[in-house]
Amino acid sequence: MRVKYLQCVRCGRKYPREEIRYRCDCGDSIELVYDYSAYKGKVTWDILRQRTFCHWRYREFYPPLKSSGIITMHEGGTALIRSRNIAKDIGCGDLMFKMESLNPTGSFKDRGSTIEISQAYEYGAKTIVCASTGNMGASVAAYCGRGNIKCTIYVPEDTPRIKLLQMEAHGARVVRVKGDYTLAANLAKKEYEEKGVYLAGDYPYRSEGEKSVALEIMDVLDGDLDYLVVPMGNGTLLHGMWKGIKEMKLFGLIDRLPKILGVQAEGCNTIVRSYFENKDSIEPVHPDTRMDAIACGDPLDGLWALRALKESGGRGILVSDVDAQCAKEMLAREEGIFAEISGAASLAGFIKVHNAGLIPEDARVVVLVTGHGLKEPEFFETRI
Repeated sequence: MRVKYLQCVRCGRKYPREEIRYRCDCGDSIELVYDYSAYKGKVTWDILRQRTFCHWRYREFYPPLKSSGIITMHEGGTALIRSRNIAKDIGCGDLMFKMESLNPTGSFKDRGSTIEISQAYEYGAKTIVCASTGNMGASVAAYCGRGNIKCTIYVPEDTPRIKLLQMEAHGARVVRVKGDYTLAANLAKKEYEEKGVYLAGDYPYRSEGEKSVALEIMDVLDGDLDYLVVPMGNGTLLHGMWKGIKEMKLFGLIDRLPKILGVQAEGCNTIVRSYFENKDSIEPVHPDTRMDAIACGDPLDGLWALRALKESGGRGILVSDVDAQCAKEMLAREEGIFAEISGAASLAGFIKVHNAGLIPEDARVVVLVTGHGLKEPEFFETRI
């Protein structure tokens, strides 16, 4: 779609579409605003479903990119599988899992990377820098390798070893910092400012790519969905999914919008705390959780995610590390799904609100499994 301009979530300031910008001058995050007029009535299921079921089936929903410059590994097209046992255990009528762990590098991050790295390639970027808690770094490194672009990844010092190995395998320069994700992000931004390299991360183009998780779900279910359960770190995934769903409704592809349940770790409770306190701001915290993939103490897209929870009529949910570990074990033993602990946080959150009587028994629910358990096997505790 044609980009009209970029706009700040808080102050509403607009920036020209040609400008490469990551944040508003006020410090808050921005998003791409499209000219939808040319696409209304022209994006139909008949057109979309003639294409292969993968991320790029929905190319009208993304920023315009030259086909020759697209860097892709056939990401997306992940399975949506119905619960065989957990739904019976908790008494949920229709529970499904979206298997984002089946993407090329093992997490949903590949959907954002194919857009973001393709955009960088089109700009002629020779070097990319980004900050990551692990999964994004692995994904960016893979797509940079495929695009013949050098990259540097800043990561917290406690990033799981196997995620570091994954980055290094793709040729990335990995810098471990003595601090959390926020420090890593600041150092990545500093390198961008001082050296003029391309800055990748949870910025506008990545959220546009991560829309496709929701687009695929609504495609498979013909828009018949009540609740969508999403783990939140920076909030970029939730924001992108909600934006994509609203665009589907705008184009007449679906008739109604699901409610979004956003799940955070108790030890990194930025967005959910603001949700319950009915605030329009996000207060940073120092993360204290084993769920490293969502341990973002100053979430870049926190306000966008907060807005999505409110607009959808959904809610924020906090889960403990123990809750997430139990959900991880349930997925493995009862559904055959091996998830990393952060990827199981969504199920832990859904079980919590379901057991509290906040979800109708006949609701149709999709829970995102965002990352593969092989990304942190040292955290899987077996009991003999």
